[in-house]
Amino acid sequence: MNLDIFKKNNKYLMLALDHRGSFKKFISPKPDAVTDEEIVKAKGMIISSLEDLFSGVLIDPGLGLSAYPNPKKPFLLCVEKTGYVESGDDRITELQYTVEELKEMGASGVKLLLYINPESDSTSKQLETAKKVLADCKKNDLPLFLEIVTYGNEKLNKSRSEWVLRSVQKFVDEEVIPDVWKLEYPGDFDSCEKISTLVKDVPWILLTRGDSFDHFKAQLSDATKAGAVGFLAGRVGFEVWPDKVK
Repeated sequence: MNLDIFKKNNKYLMLALDHRGSFKKFISPKPDAVTDEEIVKAKGMIISSLEDLFSGVLIDPGLGLSAYPNPKKPFLLCVEKTGYVESGDDRITELQYTVEELKEMGASGVKLLLYINPESDSTSKQLETAKKVLADCKKNDLPLFLEIVTYGNEKLNKSRSEWVLRSVQKFVDEEVIPDVWKLEYPGDFDSCEKISTLVKDVPWILLTRGDSFDHFKAQLSDATKAGAVGFLAGRVGFEVWPDKVK
């Protein structure tokens, strides 16, 4: 598995543009009226505007792939369906594609997003999904970028730091180790250092979770000083590129 193709200046500087439902809301206050053609056009303009800056791009296999017909940079494809299935208070990820299908589409890597509440019984189901995708990635010689988004901590009055660290620990304990971790900012510099200790030699990169541009810059500074090796970010940049996509 060649991870170096995703690097620029020895960092992962990657654009996340696999958003589906949320991207419609970005384009229009009436997302249900947004057409496929408008999505492809907008994503295509964002990619072409930033292509010289990023080392790789994450896109969805449907309209995102159509927006990047002549790729100059390697791209990841997401394997999961958009959103999640609600089961009580739990959020369950469902797969939409196989790793084999994504490889046939030209992907140089695979992204899997999992919603994790470390105190929920649903974590075991999410872990099984990760194990399946990881095994298929190894079989097809494609790197797996595993994105973990936590939830449920507010209800239990738990910190984001505890929730992120406990969630990653569950994957480590089960020996579900991706090629790259895609993780949310855990709240402070010390927690970022704890992540780096926990994941050891496996690189981890920062996601935005829709935070503001200025906040994300500060978070990224903390994370990279503490051992993160880059970012895979999208929504944080939408606010500074509105004139490019309308």
